[in-house]
Amino acid sequence: MTAGDTPRDRDGFLVTAFIPVKSLVRGKSRLSGRLDLMRRTQLTHDSLRHVVHTLRSVPRIGDIVIISRDLQVAEWAARWHVAHMRERRRGLNAALHEARTRYASAAAILILPSDLVAVSATDVRAMLEAAHQAGDHCVVIAPDRHGRGTNALLLRPPGLIDFEFGRNSAARHAQRALAQGVQPIWFRSDSICLDLDSPDDLELYLDQW
Repeated sequence: MTAGDTPRDRDGFLVTAFIPVKSLVRGKSRLSGRLDLMRRTQLTHDSLRHVVHTLRSVPRIGDIVIISRDLQVAEWAARWHVAHMRERRRGLNAALHEARTRYASAAAILILPSDLVAVSATDVRAMLEAAHQAGDHCVVIAPDRHGRGTNALLLRPPGLIDFEFGRNSAARHAQRALAQGVQPIWFRSDSICLDLDSPDDLELYLDQW
C-alpha cells in the first residue's frame, strides 16, 4: 500500500495516525535535570512504542506514520513495521502539514504525540467513535491535564482546519473548528491527558502509572 492509499472499513472510514517525534538530542530537554540523555532517549523509545502498540490494537486505525528527522527513530519505525516520514520543513505544524499532504487521500487523521505514556486503546476508540457519530465534518480535541495543550487531535476530513500546536493550542484548535462552522468535540481522560513535558508530569507518571 502506498502513502495515502488508506482503505475504508465497513463503517465508512479508517483513520491515519501521525506520531511526531523530536530529535532525540533535543527531545525532553525540560527533563534534563532529572534524566540524562541516555535515559531520556530510553523514555522516548518506550513511550513511542507504547503509542504505536496502542494504535495497532484499534481496528479503525489504518496507516501509522512516525514523523521524525532522527535516524534512530527511523530505525525504530522499521523495527516496528510502521511507516516513517522524514519531514523537510522544520516545526511541528509544518511537519504535520507536510504529512497531511502526503497522505491526502486519508478519510481522517489522528495526531498523537510520542510522549503519551498512559494513552489507552479505550481512549483511541472513544475518539474514533465520537468522530463516527459526528459525521463527515468533525474536530475531536483531547487537551492536556492543564487544559491548554493538545494531546490528541482528530480531524475528519484531514484538511478541515489548520494545525495550531504550541502554547494554548487546545483553545486555538477549537476556535479554528468554530470558524469552519463545526462544534469541537472535547475528549478527556486521566490517561490521555498525561504527557511528559515537565518534571511534574514525570513525577505524576511514576506515582500513578
